[in-house]
Amino acid sequence: MPDEDLGDLEHLFHEALARPADERARFLDEACPDERQRARLEQLLRHDSGEELVTPSPLVAGPHEGPGSVIGRYKLLTEIGEGGFGVVYRAEQTDPVVREVALKVIKLGMDTRDVVARFEAERQALALMDHPHIAKVLDGGATSAGRPYFVMELVKGVAITEYCTRHDVPLRARLALFRDVCLAVQHAHQKGVIHRDIKPSNVLVTIADGAPAPKVIDFGIAKAIHTRLTDRTLFTHHQQFIGTPAYMSPEQAELSALDVDTRTDIYSLGALLYELLTGTTPFDTRALMKRGLQDVQRAIREEPPLRPSVRAATLADGTASKRLRGDLDWIVMKALEKDRARRYDTAGALADDIARHLADEPVLAARPSSLYRTRKFLARNRSVAAAVFAAVVVLLAGVAGVYQAKLSADE
Repeated sequence: MPDEDLGDLEHLFHEALARPADERARFLDEACPDERQRARLEQLLRHDSGEELVTPSPLVAGPHEGPGSVIGRYKLLTEIGEGGFGVVYRAEQTDPVVREVALKVIKLGMDTRDVVARFEAERQALALMDHPHIAKVLDGGATSAGRPYFVMELVKGVAITEYCTRHDVPLRARLALFRDVCLAVQHAHQKGVIHRDIKPSNVLVTIADGAPAPKVIDFGIAKAIHTRLTDRTLFTHHQQFIGTPAYMSPEQAELSALDVDTRTDIYSLGALLYELLTGTTPFDTRALMKRGLQDVQRAIREEPPLRPSVRAATLADGTASKRLRGDLDWIVMKALEKDRARRYDTAGALADDIARHLADEPVLAARPSSLYRTRKFLARNRSVAAAVFAAVVVLLAGVAGVYQAKLSADE
C-alpha cells in the first residue's frame, strides 16, 4: 500500500476512534467507499479495543516480532502494552549487562511518515528527561526491517489511582504522591516538552527502596515548546483528538490543538487529582462519548465540574466531603479552570500549593469571587440572562409608568 494511502488510513483511524462506538459504522460508511480500506480500518479498531485481528492483512506481511524473537541485543519476553501504532515488550538486555527493560517498536505496516515522526518525537522527549519520577530512555535503534525502536527503563507498577485504591492509601499520602507527579511534569516543561496525555495509566506507581514512587510514562503525543523533537515532519491531522477526553483541557478539545501550552498539562493534573480525591473523574467519560463529538467538546469547554467535596457528598461519603472542603476544593478547581489564565502558572506552583496544604499553611488557591462566579453563570446561560434582563426592563418600565401616573394624579 503506498505511503500516502497509509497516511489516509491513519487519519481515518483517528477520526473513527474519536467517535462513540455506535457512530463508527455510519462514519465508515461515509468515509470509506473502498472496501479494502474499510476492512482494514475495522480490523484496527477491533485490535485497538482489545480484540484479535481475525484475518491476515497485507499491511502486516513480513517478519513479525514477538516473545522469543530478538531485536538488536534485546530478547523479547512478553508483550506488556499496545496502542494503535506501537507495541511495548518486556525484554531482556544481553549485552553489556543483563537486565530487564521495556522496548517500544512501531507495528509492522504502521511506519508512515507521520507515525515515525511521532515515535521519534517521543524517543527524543524522553531522552531529554533526567528526573527520578520520569521513565528513562536507555537505548534506541532500528529493526532489521528499518522500523525505529527505543528501550526504556522497565517500570513495574500500576496506575496511580489503582495503587491508591488497592492499598487504601490515606489522603495525605495520596497528596504526597501527586506532588511528586507535579514535579516530574514541571521538569518536562523546563526541558521544553508538554506531555498532553496525563492520566492514571500514564502515571505508574512502583516501589523504590521500600516506598511508593510515581513514574510518568508515555510521551507519545508530547509537544515541544521551543525545541524541535524530531527532524521529520510531525503533523496533527485536522479534527483529531489529541489526549483522553476525561483529562483533556478545554483548549485541547478544540481538536486542532494548535494553541496548547504547558497549562494544558496543569488542567490534566487537576483532573488526576480530582480522581485521586473522589474516586471519579470530573466528567463521566462514558456519558460524554455517548453524546457525540460536538457535545464532548462543548462539555469540556463549558460545563463546570462539581467541586470535589460536593462530588464526594453525592457519593454518600460524608467523611471525605468534609476533608476536601476548603483548600483542596479550591486547589483542584483552580487547576481545572476553563480559562487557562486563571489556572496555576506552572506545575511547580500546583506542587507548592499541595505542599502548603500539607504543612497547614495558607494556599494560593482561593474561592472565586461572587462577581466572577456571576459573570461565568451569565456567560453559560446567555438566553436565560437575556430573558431575565428583558423581564426586569419591562418591570422597571411598568413601575416607572405607575409612578408617573401617580405624579400626574397628584398634580
